[in-house]
Formats: sequence, structure tokens, C-alpha cells
Amino acid sequence: MMRLALPKGRNLGVTLSALRAAGIGLAGLEENGRRLRGSFEVDALEVLLLKDWDVPLYVEYGVADFGVVGSDVLAERDGDVLVPARLSEGGCRLSLIGPEGSLPAAGSQVRLATKYPGLARRLVASRSWGAEIVKLSGSVELGPLLQLSDVALDIVQTGTTLRENQLVELEVVEDVYPCLIVNRASYQRYRSRINELVRRLEEQELVLL
Repeated sequence: MMRLALPKGRNLGVTLSALRAAGIGLAGLEENGRRLRGSFEVDALEVLLLKDWDVPLYVEYGVADFGVVGSDVLAERDGDVLVPARLSEGGCRLSLIGPEGSLPAAGSQVRLATKYPGLARRLVASRSWGAEIVKLSGSVELGPLLQLSDVALDIVQTGTTLRENQLVELEVVEDVYPCLIVNRASYQRYRSRINELVRRLEEQELVLL
């Protein structure tokens, strides 16, 4: 029985929809449920429900054979996993946010709040301005709102939270999508089954090519 790591939070709903469209029912597993682990004999899968940031670790170390996680987390974690597909649904964007007109000027030095210090360092290295990076665990929008920082780097989906707090997207840094990730040893063991899953997702036009 293969073990699948699924992310609690924003990517769980679209992941379950995609898997079910590809023929993996996971009957009884609900988006808002409290289960952390379950076996699904019909699908020959054991499922772990984890925080986004933990999914790549469980897959990289072989505790889970495969999983789904946002490309933002993958880029920050930089783990050693295979990425055979990106889901076409559930996309959002990683953006610089702040008060309108506050995009740092060339040569300036600012404070940048984010959950993604690694990505933020790479971003700043490619810009004409510098930044002190402040790592936050949540409510990153409060950084520029309460003057803890000048700008923030965070995920934006609809932009509603920004509008309600008089903030704007200053720059879209990159698009973010849920990614199917696979442990390298597990791919050798379950190659045909994983390839079949990717093929079914492609048939349903649920992956980006």
C-alpha cells in the first residue's frame, strides 16, 4: 500500500478534486475533517494529512511515497524530490505587497516581512534595492500595515485581504501551483502506478504541461 501525504489548508480541496477526477476516491476523506491519517483499501493508499511545510520532508525521507504541496513551499524548502506534474487548479501568486506606491526605489534599503526568507533573499539579490528580511510565521500582511516592515512577500489568491487592509500587490514575483511530488526510491518501486496517475490527470486536463 502506497502512502500519500496531503496538505491541510488551501491546497487540500483542489487536490482531492483532482485525485477523484483521476479515479482515486478516498471515500470519507473530507476537506474540513479532523483526520490526520487513514487507510483507503479501495484505493490501496494510506493518507497522511500534514501541514504544507511538512509534506516535502515526509516525502523526501520516504515516510510518504508521494504527496502534493505548493510550489512556493518546494522552492523555499529546496528538497530532493521528483516533481512529475503541477496541478492546473489551485493556482495563486507570490507577490510583494505593501501600501500603494511603496515599491522600493533603486538604491534604497527596506525591511521585508515574509514566511519565505530563502525566496526573499534570492529576490532581493536580483533587485536594485536591498532589504533586511524579517521572518514571520503568519499574518504577514500585518508587517507593512503596522510598520514592522516596509513591504512583505506573501501568497495572494483573490486579493480580498489586501483590499480590506488598504494594501496592494506591488509586484507579482511568480505564479504558484500545487505540485505532485514523489520520493526517488518510491518512484522506482511504484513507477507504473505513479505514471498512470499522471496520465489520468493529463487526460482530465488537470495538470500543466
